[in-house]
Amino acid sequence: MKPDQEWLKTTLESISDAVILTDIQGNIRLLSQKAKLLTGWKNEEALHKPLTEVFQLLNAATNEELGGSMLNVLETGKKVEFTKNAVLLSKSGEKRPVRSKAKPVKDEDKHIQGIVLVFKELVRKNKKLGKAEFLSFHDPLTGLYNRRFFEEEFKRLNTERNLPISLALIDIDYLDDIKKDLGHAEGNLIIKKIAEIIKQECRVDDIIARISESEFMILLPKTNSKQADILVNRINDLVDKEKLEPTTKKENEIALVYKEAAEKTPPLKSTAKNKPSNALIEIIMETLFHKNEKEEKESAQVSEFCAEIGQTLELSEKNIENLEMIGLIRNIGKVSLDSRILHKPGKLTDSEMAEMKRHPELGHEILSTMNEYAHLSDYVLAHHERWDGKGYPKGLKGEEIPLEARIVTIADAYNAMTSSRPYRKALDVETAAEEILKNAGTQFDPHLAKVFVEKVLGKEHIK
Repeated sequence: MKPDQEWLKTTLESISDAVILTDIQGNIRLLSQKAKLLTGWKNEEALHKPLTEVFQLLNAATNEELGGSMLNVLETGKKVEFTKNAVLLSKSGEKRPVRSKAKPVKDEDKHIQGIVLVFKELVRKNKKLGKAEFLSFHDPLTGLYNRRFFEEEFKRLNTERNLPISLALIDIDYLDDIKKDLGHAEGNLIIKKIAEIIKQECRVDDIIARISESEFMILLPKTNSKQADILVNRINDLVDKEKLEPTTKKENEIALVYKEAAEKTPPLKSTAKNKPSNALIEIIMETLFHKNEKEEKESAQVSEFCAEIGQTLELSEKNIENLEMIGLIRNIGKVSLDSRILHKPGKLTDSEMAEMKRHPELGHEILSTMNEYAHLSDYVLAHHERWDGKGYPKGLKGEEIPLEARIVTIADAYNAMTSSRPYRKALDVETAAEEILKNAGTQFDPHLAKVFVEKVLGKEHIK
């Protein structure tokens, strides 16, 4: 290394921000130590590679690539800045919120010779955003990516430079039977074990996602069918040793697997009276509202019904506030579900229904990690239990079900009946109230059902 280059490198190492230098073509010349740490690239690996390959900058909300605009510096000589809503995708697939600035490097005659890129991880300011980002793109049970992220990565990686691309689909046999016979905890343990085996055998550049209750997908860039077969067989062998029962399939025509990604909808303004005060919860709920437009309005209505039931029962002010919040965030676990299930116009298949029924457990997992909302997690977990014990996920019966969850169950059911669905029209108030009373003692707490219809709805004349 020349003396001036050595001096430059030493200088860069003393700077707290990360720095990348490129040549006139936009190819990497040098990475500072902090840049290597944040991008996951070593100098010798990154040398002469395009800037956009090493510094992969994405829009935090849409996953749209932003890095290409940095190369405009070479043509315009003007700096390009991203001060918010941008995340750096590292070589290992980790996302970090960053602020970046790209400026031209000029010689004595003012001729552009390259780019100097300075960037910094936003830790304090975006700590909660980073966690929300993780939750919205990851499966809470395994920590793997979810279907939403997988579809976005498919669009990003499905380029000529990543060919050949292979795809492995892993499906766990008999998972429903295992959960039915041995319980959800045992089923979840098997899911976690298989996830660990897959992570252990895959490369850092492979994208692993849990796309449904029993299915994992592995995206394998720069991998031919023979190499994919080797990986599949290796995973199967390790699973056999663990005495687990997944079946593995492989596809090397990625375009046949996903033809289009999930549609993006514009942000919605919240109408809920009692919005979460926790920024992280608010971000996750906004993500859910983006996936399902009706969810926001219906959550606000359920929240209001819950509060009215609590007031009629003369519960404490704190309990009523809790009820409002539970009604609002009861479906938070749906943020991890496939949008196509949430928007399906017809009846769900058995596997789709099994996936839909995961949302109370997913919501419980999300909330239980947050001190401010952990005390509400058990109520969210139980809001689809039934008075007769035929609900889910635990099959709780009668007063085994927390009072708050029993209240939310009634408010949620009434709101669902009086809201339109793609496969049916909304029921009128009279009919919906009759259904609540008809199912008192089976689906609903009989006392609460009567209180709701007679006191909250004021329908004493309904037989």
